[in-house]
Amino acid sequence: MLWLRAIILVLSLLLGLYIQSVTLVEANGSIRSYEKEIIDKYIIGLGTAPPSPTIGVTHFAAFVEDKETGVKYMDARIEFLATFSGPIQQEIGPYQMTNSLMDPMYYEVDTALEREGIWLVTLSIALGEETLPSAVFEIEVKKQNPIVPILTVGTLLFFLVILSLSLRAWVKEYTQKRKIGNV
Repeated sequence: MLWLRAIILVLSLLLGLYIQSVTLVEANGSIRSYEKEIIDKYIIGLGTAPPSPTIGVTHFAAFVEDKETGVKYMDARIEFLATFSGPIQQEIGPYQMTNSLMDPMYYEVDTALEREGIWLVTLSIALGEETLPSAVFEIEVKKQNPIVPILTVGTLLFFLVILSLSLRAWVKEYTQKRKIGNV
């Protein structure tokens, strides 16, 4: 009866983790590459996490850098606007991008992209009293590959079965040794 309870507990934990992973999406901000655009004497960069955005929540990070000195600005005001370029127009924003807590030279926003296709992201930037021309970036949103989560859950279940069988054998051996020691 103990094994039935253990199996039910493990299955309920797995179900809870699976449901949470589907509903809760958090970006960690680890963006490795940025698309860059040169506007006047500034380099504007925009990156996404995940690197190839899928339908759902996407983390955007931007920076403003002086082209000559390479200094990144911490006091810029960046407005984010995403526009779907398909037959049915959809706009997201405008949102004010905020400084990252980990690195204040980067500005971040999280938003949900609900349609597959090409999105145009427009960044309107103001540095002090100076307003720069808008930077426009093209982002392709794709459907998520359903095989990856299935393989992940399958692999996790495989390791849990191996672990539970090993634990069962150990408990069986331990109880037999204990019975022999008590006789």
